[in-house]
Amino acid sequence: MDFMRHVSIHHSALLWVYTALVVLGLLGYRELQLQPDGKLHVHFLDVDQGDATLLVTPSGKQILIDGGPNMDTLEHLGRFLPFFDREIDLLVLTHPNADHLMALPDVLQRYHVQQILLSGADYPLQRYKAMVQEILSRNISVVLADPAKDIDMGDGTVLDVLWPGPEQLDNFDVNNASVVVRVLFGEHAILLPGDIEEEAEIAMLLSGGDIRADVLKLPHHGSMSSSSTGLLLAVK
Repeated sequence: MDFMRHVSIHHSALLWVYTALVVLGLLGYRELQLQPDGKLHVHFLDVDQGDATLLVTPSGKQILIDGGPNMDTLEHLGRFLPFFDREIDLLVLTHPNADHLMALPDVLQRYHVQQILLSGADYPLQRYKAMVQEILSRNISVVLADPAKDIDMGDGTVLDVLWPGPEQLDNFDVNNASVVVRVLFGEHAILLPGDIEEEAEIAMLLSGGDIRADVLKLPHHGSMSSSSTGLLLAVK
């Protein structure tokens, strides 16, 4: 009986070691796959009725644009970012509506965010106030949207800020004052227009900015009030 018990324990120990090696191997393979590879990776996160987009630049810098209507953004960050990487180089909140920011106070608590891009629009939402408090308590650098100032990530990735300028904040509602960025990499461009509607689309076109893009994330979740003919023709 003692012999059989010893064999059973020995077999269990070998099984545990084998399982641990398999798990470590899978984790190592996953981490290897997430290392910088000289390409720009764009993940449109599945967060239900809301927006959250994660960009990983060729050198491995991480940009999160919006945080969805729930906590699903945190789960996706765990999937697409290296296990021990707790840094986000740039966080962009296109506008302070609940379907774009619910996870962001928690993101600020769990990750070291270096810089935040905001529209500058105010909105009486408790979750937005919680986000602002986290920004202040952590002394995070804040940049307000300005079409005259692009954000260069230093590795060939540039965020071309198209909208809004400071003068637009008082003339448009919170959706139409969404931060619109055109992500440039090499000869390619991705247009991320937040929740702007036709009114802001026309004003942005009249401002003369280049909005041509290879990939367009539909404004305002594909709403009928957005994606006007003029915008689509200009995006090409």
